[in-house]
Amino acid sequence: MKTAYRLVLILLICSLAFGCSYQSISDENDQLCPGLPEGFSTDDLIGIWVVSYSLNDTDTIIINADGTYKQIYNDPDANFRYESDLAEWTIEYRENNLARIHLKGMKRAGELESIFNRDGGGVDPELFTSIDYCENEIVNMTNEIVLIVSGASYETPRGIILRQTRLSGSEWTWSFELSQE
Repeated sequence: MKTAYRLVLILLICSLAFGCSYQSISDENDQLCPGLPEGFSTDDLIGIWVVSYSLNDTDTIIINADGTYKQIYNDPDANFRYESDLAEWTIEYRENNLARIHLKGMKRAGELESIFNRDGGGVDPELFTSIDYCENEIVNMTNEIVLIVSGASYETPRGIILRQTRLSGSEWTWSFELSQE
């Protein structure tokens, strides 16, 4: 009797869990990473984009219309500041109404110091796997950082944010938001 009761209880719980929470992966990704707003163009990327990783450290990307960018990372608690030379950026449009911005030579901040200090920027693919969580794809970032350009589910200037890829094993990530309009 107890076995039959347990089986019925397990079946009931499973049916409620699957019946109430079913969503396709596409639906989940649309909610997590909304598509780009109507009329989006590369001009919408031009400006100063900022993310804060902890209490006081900030990572700033200044994206210029001429296809160059500059990265400024500042951690006053560690008395550390990094400013890159101008480097190249390109955009890759995706079929799912998202885009990826490729920032050549960019350093990935907000992670381990060994990742940030990697020669040539990017992420060593032998040590870390970078995942575009909007498309559930691995992204090779050997000598660059790739940010996911998506719409936002909240009010932001120009209606877009620049999302960092997720490193395998991590459940969180950061997003750059436009600082000035």
